[in-house]
Amino acid sequence: MSLIKKLIGYYDYLPVYLILLFLFNLLFLQLPLLGVFGYEFSAVNAILIVLFAGLYFIPILKKVRSDPKQAKNYYQAIYAAAISFLLIPLLVTLTHSLLTYACSIKDGLLFYLVITTPSVLIGFTLSLISVNLSKKINRIIFILIFILILIIPLFEFYFNPQIYFFNPIFGFFSGTIYDERLSVSTKLIGYRVLNILYFTVISIFLYKLLLKNSQRNKIIIYVSIILLAVVFIYFSPQLGYSTTFGRLNSDLSGELETEHFIIHYPQELNTKLVKAIAIYHEYDYSELKKFFGFDYPGKINSYLFRDNEQKKKLFGTAAADVAKPWLNCAFITYSDFDATLKHELAHCYSSQFGSGILKVAAWLNPYLIEGVAVAADPVYDDNNINFMASLAYNNGFKPDLNNFFNGLSFYTEASSSSYIYAGSFTSFLIKTYGINKFEQFYKDGIFRNTYKTQLSEVLRKYYSTLSDSEIANRKDEATYYFGRTSIFYKKCPRFVEDRISKAWNSFYIKDYNRSIMFFREALKVTNNYSAIIGYASCLQEKDSLKEAINFLGENINQFRNSAYFYSLELKLADLYSLSNNFSEADTIYSNLVFQHPSRTYFYLANLRLDLMNSDSLLEQYLKGNNFDKFYILKEFNSRKYDYYSIPVMIDLANFFDESYDLFISIFQNKLEVTDFASSYAMYKLSNYMLEHLDFYNARKMAALAMRFKGDKNYESRLQENYYKTNWFYLHQNILNKIKWK
Repeated sequence: MSLIKKLIGYYDYLPVYLILLFLFNLLFLQLPLLGVFGYEFSAVNAILIVLFAGLYFIPILKKVRSDPKQAKNYYQAIYAAAISFLLIPLLVTLTHSLLTYACSIKDGLLFYLVITTPSVLIGFTLSLISVNLSKKINRIIFILIFILILIIPLFEFYFNPQIYFFNPIFGFFSGTIYDERLSVSTKLIGYRVLNILYFTVISIFLYKLLLKNSQRNKIIIYVSIILLAVVFIYFSPQLGYSTTFGRLNSDLSGELETEHFIIHYPQELNTKLVKAIAIYHEYDYSELKKFFGFDYPGKINSYLFRDNEQKKKLFGTAAADVAKPWLNCAFITYSDFDATLKHELAHCYSSQFGSGILKVAAWLNPYLIEGVAVAADPVYDDNNINFMASLAYNNGFKPDLNNFFNGLSFYTEASSSSYIYAGSFTSFLIKTYGINKFEQFYKDGIFRNTYKTQLSEVLRKYYSTLSDSEIANRKDEATYYFGRTSIFYKKCPRFVEDRISKAWNSFYIKDYNRSIMFFREALKVTNNYSAIIGYASCLQEKDSLKEAINFLGENINQFRNSAYFYSLELKLADLYSLSNNFSEADTIYSNLVFQHPSRTYFYLANLRLDLMNSDSLLEQYLKGNNFDKFYILKEFNSRKYDYYSIPVMIDLANFFDESYDLFISIFQNKLEVTDFASSYAMYKLSNYMLEHLDFYNARKMAALAMRFKGDKNYESRLQENYYKTNWFYLHQNILNKIKWK
């Protein structure tokens, strides 16, 4: 027993801290994301090392203070401990990587070097601060300082628009929305260099203060420490390490005001587009008012970003639009505004019956938070969410909603499934029991208290509403929407996404050899569909069509029961077309039409079949750039309308900002609706017209689209679209009431 005590107490309990660190890292190997040698592993270990190293250094520094003459004798212990703290996580993860698999040792080492290595210095400096401040409660002071620094991002998250954070303890957090495209940036390196300089300088002065305890010097040093920190915080928005509303308003300097909104946007945006966005805001407000049953108090601030890159830089994510209900703010990329605006505004609306300082659902339940927003904006890729939930349910995609109160289960499902089921079930609760009951449930989070019954009983009734034998055979459509993988089940997601991003960037500048190199790196880890398409595209551009076809043909079947199969099918058929093997191409295009995984793939495949049968236009179309494609389709429609081409032409016109009048001039002949293709084309055309403030013709096209009778889901979308265009037509005077900054 005495030997054990001696070993534990050796070097001021250093073995205890090292064993704890070792055990934590063994645990990490069993967890998603943390088990991979990368960002998450490095950030969490940085936190642990600051804590454990800091606590270990406190008794040593106390000895130095009590006997300064013996200070040099303790240097060896400090250096040995520092190296041990940094080596243990590294040895655990490297051993695991060598015995199992490694995403990228190089990337992992870079993350570890930049994020984790400074943690020993930071822990040492915090120990110096604690020991200099007090002789008795230094450990308590250390813990308090550690927690204070660690929770600074919570204050930034609450008061600032940003969702990304730089922090001395863990280096960097990419945001509350998971971003797979994370790598060690020059900005992060610069931040850690500043951290090292700051903590090195103050540790030198604090160590001298420890040896010569001067009250006057102590005051000067601590004032300097605080002053330097305040100066950094003040300039951090200019350096890009935080985003305040001041910085955001400076970059998004355009501003207008409507009855219910203050809209901030990049000054260079087209005035006509900004007007359209303004009236869309008011339309969504009118719909949300009907859904929730009350007016929203005050005005909502809506921030529109020029593109995803600007949003990532200022806000923290390029991948998603977000709302901060407690700040009455929504943050949206303008190109996606019609798809996401109402959903984000619904989050702001729900804050009126939310709980806590964040004004969201009790226990931060994501099923409730996202469920009410999806129910308020019940459209997913031009489909009603109840139809989507039924499509999933009747084709084998059935999540266990008994885990409704287990927030983690929301994220372990594919996002499409989680959002749709949450929204559909929330819609069921509201329609069955009323919005007031749901508001109570949203606020306290206890199902039985609100609905006076068991969740399982209500779920049984809900599932019975989803049963529909008519859509039980739409397996391809269900697979396309729900056959995706949650981030927790992806292999090396950050490494793969980083390599794919670099590969596509190289592809777009026609550096195909470099692009192939990056795609190969990604494919060594996992068979990612984007990497497979990209690799085949590189071979295509290098005039190796046969090799591209063989490569894609060898890999496509492993995706047969996933959402990505249909993209690969379309690409393979295109490659066959370019190699003049039209019989194989025709077979695949026709199969895609039969599968009908989504309306988009349906009209893309049909358009290619039509082009194939028209003077070999397909080869010209596939080889052309976006500008070429548009004018091929324009000429193609000059003789007779090909309704499958109209949605594609609209997307292309938006891509290079074609003049609205020039685009509409294409349609000189009479437009008729006789089938789904012509109906859907009119539906898309009506939306295009709305965005260009042509309310009269938008309503006309919406009415024309309704002449085709499809399934209930499609007909409901057409009816809702007509109501929308009619509302715009009747309320267009809103445009005259806009107040410009």
